[in-house]
Amino acid sequence: MSDFVQQQNSVCDFSHSNSWIILSPIEQSIKRKIEKVGTSLKDWDIQINYGIKTGFNEAFIISTEKREEILANCQTEEERTRTAELIRPIGLKGSTGSTRDPST
Repeated sequence: MSDFVQQQNSVCDFSHSNSWIILSPIEQSIKRKIEKVGTSLKDWDIQINYGIKTGFNEAFIISTEKREEILANCQTEEERTRTAELIRPIGLKGSTGSTRDPST
């Protein structure tokens, strides 16, 4: 997480609620636009038990070192630029006041 924050120089305001999220400025802008027109999941009559499921984390979640290795193997600057746009840090979200049992 600290690598992402340092690389992106994200400013986060943790004072408004018990939940938090770390996103790049463009991702924050997209999130605000969606929240402005959409209905929050907490306001739906559904129960969500899991976050994002990839089915194969090793294929979709890679280390910074692996990202750099992939970018270093690109043949052209154009390929490197396009690849860098596709390999993005995941947004981290959590709760500072959760009472949920982490073993469940």
